[in-house]
Amino acid sequence: MINRNFTLIWVSQALSDVASEMTSLALPLAVLAATRSPVDAALVATVVGIAQLVARLPSGLIADTFDRRMLMLLCDGGRAVIAVLLAAALATGHLTTALAAGAAAATALFSAVFAPAESGVMRASVPPERRREAITRNIVRSNMAIAVGPPLGGLLLALGAPLAFLVDAGSYLVSLALVWKVVYRHVARPRSTEKASPRQQLRLTASELTLGFGWVFRRAEMVMLIVFAAYLNLLGRAIELLAAIGVSDDGAHPVSAGLVLTAAGVGGIGGGLCTGWVLRHLKPSAILGGIAGAWLLLMPLASSGDQLISAVAVGLVVFSLPPIGSLVFLTITVETPAHLQGRVTAAVTLLAVSIAWAGPGIAGFLIAGVGPLAASIALAAPMAIPLLALTLSSRLRTSVNKAGSSPPPVPDPAPTPAPAPDDVMAHAYADEAAPPLPPEETKESLLAAPERRTLTPWATALSLTSPHPRT
Repeated sequence: MINRNFTLIWVSQALSDVASEMTSLALPLAVLAATRSPVDAALVATVVGIAQLVARLPSGLIADTFDRRMLMLLCDGGRAVIAVLLAAALATGHLTTALAAGAAAATALFSAVFAPAESGVMRASVPPERRREAITRNIVRSNMAIAVGPPLGGLLLALGAPLAFLVDAGSYLVSLALVWKVVYRHVARPRSTEKASPRQQLRLTASELTLGFGWVFRRAEMVMLIVFAAYLNLLGRAIELLAAIGVSDDGAHPVSAGLVLTAAGVGGIGGGLCTGWVLRHLKPSAILGGIAGAWLLLMPLASSGDQLISAVAVGLVVFSLPPIGSLVFLTITVETPAHLQGRVTAAVTLLAVSIAWAGPGIAGFLIAGVGPLAASIALAAPMAIPLLALTLSSRLRTSVNKAGSSPPPVPDPAPTPAPAPDDVMAHAYADEAAPPLPPEETKESLLAAPERRTLTPWATALSLTSPHPRT
């Protein structure tokens, strides 16, 4: 692994990611078994989506304001308690739709805060020259969880309803114990010391919440990456429905539809493992153009109705997703000022998944109107726009190729007084150096000590462009 801090975080999140994916299937199934109502099971999943959407923006500000390591510990502890309560409710026969929905929403809120906090701790722990490797490893970790978690959740649910949630609680407790060992010094965001009226405070809070969007929209290459990733997320949600309907003969053969999901997980793992090589050998413009061309060709094949062709096509398109997610997060990690890390991560994630929810609905409407094959062609057609633009415009290729490049090093700034509310927008774009660690545990010793590089190299992280958008 890269260093001790990274190893601790990676192992902890590999366990909790698998458990989270496991219970994402187990909880709706448990509600279905308890209530015999598919509507109630769907309601739980809907509540999770709403909670994630509501929490994304303030979660970034929270992660930039408070100690990120302590936030990670708090979120792991809270999620463990919720999982134990769900296990107890199932064991005693007291699981209700309201309880399940409330527990799922609370878990989603904790997860929404955990994600930008983890991103900030990871950025501080990994040296700049190894951040690309760290992001690649994290993407593999996420796709491993997507492939392994749901089948494991179904198996544990069959063995005993509370068992899946007890395993989930155990994973969060192990994560808490590992994160506790992480060495981290928080860099606080600039804050005003002047008293403000309630109206001024509200205006200041609104400005703080939207600083991440301001940072993103000031960078043309970042905007294009996010637009591209957002549409890929929509296609990722749509292609599974297209392929599943095609190979299952309109639901008559559900096992065939399951093969498509398995192919998606395998493709995601393979793409994550190859992402490091792709980012080292290809320019960002070539990555975007290649993925756009691949989707144009493979989307119609995924809805062909042939089981093998559809599974291979879905696996290949999902294989192409991790490099985009890695490129986006690499750009954030390399270029974002430390005190804006949480808000920029939250803003980018919110924008990237902003239209993904519409994918299944659009696909279903098109399938009903023109059939799966024509629907897949119509959905894939917009990918011709970035492909042609990147092919014809050298200026656009130059702009996109700036993504993920390291900026010149910034010297440590001298201490400055906290900004007044009106100055916060201007001050937020100046980077701020972290205060030195204690002499006995300097950053250099933490990153360089060979005895701390313990576990075997396995891969990792959160994919922005997964067919299953995560918090």
